[in-house]
Amino acid sequence: MENKNEFDFSLPEDSTRSLFSVYFKIIIVPVLIYLVFLAGYFDVINFKVELHSILMMGFLLFMALIFARHSAEYGCCLFEDQILVFKSGLKDYIMNHLTVVGNKKKSNATFENFISDFTNGIRNKNYSSVAAGVFPMLGILGTFISIAISMPQFSSSDINSLESEISQLLGGVGTAFYVSIFGIFLALWWIYFEKKGISRFEKLMFKYKTATKIFFWDKDEISQNLMQEILNQNKKMVNSFENALNTEFIKNLSNALNDEFETFKNMVNYQKKALEISSNGLKEVNEKIYKFEKSSSNLNSDLENSILKTNKLNLNLEETYINLSKLFEANHKFLEKNSLNFNSSIQILKNEIEEFKKALLNINSQILNLHNQSMQNFKNSLQEDIDNFKNLIIKESRKIDNSDIIEELKKSLENIDLNSKFINNLEADESR
Repeated sequence: MENKNEFDFSLPEDSTRSLFSVYFKIIIVPVLIYLVFLAGYFDVINFKVELHSILMMGFLLFMALIFARHSAEYGCCLFEDQILVFKSGLKDYIMNHLTVVGNKKKSNATFENFISDFTNGIRNKNYSSVAAGVFPMLGILGTFISIAISMPQFSSSDINSLESEISQLLGGVGTAFYVSIFGIFLALWWIYFEKKGISRFEKLMFKYKTATKIFFWDKDEISQNLMQEILNQNKKMVNSFENALNTEFIKNLSNALNDEFETFKNMVNYQKKALEISSNGLKEVNEKIYKFEKSSSNLNSDLENSILKTNKLNLNLEETYINLSKLFEANHKFLEKNSLNFNSSIQILKNEIEEFKKALLNINSQILNLHNQSMQNFKNSLQEDIDNFKNLIIKESRKIDNSDIIEELKKSLENIDLNSKFINNLEADESR
């Protein structure tokens, strides 16, 4: 990278103003005017001002003190106070955007872009854009508030009291308009210092741009230097062509062409000899081809006979294949037909077996139901007979006092009970 000293420059540094003096100059007149109104409120001078007007004007003065920091005059002074930082930043900006065109080195960026970036944070442009409209609106708002505060009730019943209330209203209205006047004055005062600061800043920028103009490329200058560089390159090319086409070069070129021509003649002679040898070889080849054609004609006739016989054999084989195909197709149809009949017969037999099976199942269920019913009837009748027989034996035993007979009868009853249980078990087994 080039040394920064090559691009060293000096900027106008004739400003000796301080930020405090500029800020004091902006606010001194509004503060003095407010002090005059404040002196009238405290009866220091013969100038009647109400308390509400003093409060509204104090609020406007407070806003003016805040907005003064963002005035163009104060911003211009702040910029002048940072001239060393500006100079260093501008030098770095030029070095970072150096572009070489021809034999010159300059910055391809613009001075305006650097100024815009550098001054972006010096003041709040949102405040400066609305300040001229804020002060009059706040003054008018303060006037209406003062009128509303000083408005009497108009509840008097006699003329004297009403006249005093009207006098009070007119006095309040008169002092209320002081707020609007003060607000309009602050707006005019702001516009004055805004325009003055912008004008001073534009003059400074013109001086700085003029002082650093030689370090920035201009569009016309770039085009002119590029054109000059192209012309220089074309001139160099023309000189190189002139040097290439001098007399010595032509002689060397002629000698080289003569050498190449002799070489070309030798190549032509060699080609003639090669053509003669090739023609003799072609004659011998033609003779051999003629002899080969004669021998191949006999071979072709033999091949034709063989092909005819082969074709006849192929026809016979094809006919035999067709007959076999027809026979196989007929057998296939016959087998397919028998297979269908056999499948249908099997299906019919299967259906009949299923029906026979269902009929056997129905018969078995009917026989089983009848057997169960008959066994149940037999059981019921046997149980009834046993009960009757028991009752009869009990009655007879009461009539006859014979222990042996009674024992025999009990044994008979026990046997009857055992037989009854056996029948029940047998019935249960059959149901399973």
